[in-house]
Amino acid sequence: MKKMIKNTWLLVCAGVILVSIPLLLTQNQPIEVEVPHLTQEQINERKKASEQAAKAAQRKTKMIRTYACNTDEDCIIVDKDPCGCAIGPKGVTAINAGHLEDFEALNRNIFGTKSCPDTISEEKECSPSAHAVCKAHTCKIAY
Repeated sequence: MKKMIKNTWLLVCAGVILVSIPLLLTQNQPIEVEVPHLTQEQINERKKASEQAAKAAQRKTKMIRTYACNTDEDCIIVDKDPCGCAIGPKGVTAINAGHLEDFEALNRNIFGTKSCPDTISEEKECSPSAHAVCKAHTCKIAY
């Protein structure tokens, strides 16, 4: 009987110690957390920046899709500048014909009114032999 009382007493003491350890190790002071305080202006700026980033990502996705292709027949040469070949090779590009409307919508208000040179470039991108091809699933101009 003495052994049973002794074991019970040891078990109770061990339980009390196990329960009291976390209580002794913790402090009664609250943990301080600093939360940044944003003004309504800062919130609006972040929202605007987020919306602009989303629009830029959407525009980039449309541009990638505009140049994607599977065969040479998917591609056509278009003016990416209102002056076209009058400003040289940078005035033309090859795109997927199925996304011509997207391309035009993306480039619509970029240039505004612009005066163009009177002569047309004779560089290879603007030569009569230039044609659109699909290389590595991207429309390109071949000569």
